[in-house]
Amino acid sequence: MNSFKPSKPIKAIPNIKEILNKQLILSKSLTQSEADKLKLANSNYESEEDNFLPKQWFCSLDIGEWEEVEIFVQGDTEDPSEEFIELAGEIFSQLPQHINRALNYLKIFFPTHEIEDYYLATISFGRMINFDDHLFSGFTVAFYSERPHEFQYKVKLKKDGWPIGFEGGPL
Repeated sequence: MNSFKPSKPIKAIPNIKEILNKQLILSKSLTQSEADKLKLANSNYESEEDNFLPKQWFCSLDIGEWEEVEIFVQGDTEDPSEEFIELAGEIFSQLPQHINRALNYLKIFFPTHEIEDYYLATISFGRMINFDDHLFSGFTVAFYSERPHEFQYKVKLKKDGWPIGFEGGPL
């Protein structure tokens, strides 16, 4: 199986924990009145305080040849989770291998797609549910591709870097 060969080298980011602690900002959910003003099709909130989902903290980083890759870390309304900041530190120390593993995992399911056609869009750290309703800590590496059609692909990985599935669909 071919390995991904980026045009610009992907380097481990050793100080990622400090970068994240300085740059992450809280992603605020829309309130019902904000959703109503935007005239969103699916904006049914039970209340203004519909607050049961984990909070997402995010920032953008340039990683190798990809610009403005969104980084998401679960947390609460006060801070991003220290557990997932630590996980980000571990994953980013071996980032080239994790990106390569995610791309090669997609290649198994889409053998006619060229690995070079994928664009790294997002890396997320937190708890997720697998297809069998098992909750686990891990991360996702999300790509989009314009060939052969505009699609997005999100590879789910356990915190040890082992791929456990993916999601995909049209943009």
